Amino acid sequence: MLESWLRTWKISRLSHDLRVEFSPRLRRAFGRCYQSDRLIRLTPSLLSAQSYLMPEVLCHEAAHAAVYERYGTNCQPHGEEWQHLMEAAGFEPRVRIPVVVRSGSALRSAGYSIAFFIHRCPVCRSSRTETRPMQRLRCANCTRNGKAVAMEIDTAEGRRRRERSLTCRRQRSKQ
Repeated sequence: MLESWLRTWKISRLSHDLRVEFSPRLRRAFGRCYQSDRLIRLTPSLLSAQSYLMPEVLCHEAAHAAVYERYGTNCQPHGEEWQHLMEAAGFEPRVRIPVVVRSGSALRSAGYSIAFFIHRCPVCRSSRTETRPMQRLRCANCTRNGKAVAMEIDTAEGRRRRERSLTCRRQRSKQ
């Protein structure tokens, strides 16, 4: 894939120098491009849990390397030049890839220990996923309709956070 994109972008000389490696240290991004080192680092979750995203993420980072090779540091990271390369490769030029997290199990199997909290509205049952509990989060749907409804917090495993903390307090008081 990488070589075909570089040929499409008319930068095939970069294919010999550009290295791709996987790093478990990437936790907030799917990939990073280190242009001066001609290195692309990807998260290992692209090998298993999110393998369907691999081509887009690799193209995204390769486009950064290609823009640097062509124009140097005179361009914005996600500027027009980068966008044209992404479109030429057949991808939508988007900066962030929205990913729905159904549970933390996929990330834990990839070696991550991130806890996810699902915030659910008790009225309309809409939900929102966060990496930390948001105590004052209100439901946007209900707020638009004139009701300020506080969202309930569940962990990724489905147990309510408040109920768990009350259970822990009760157990401590018995001891």
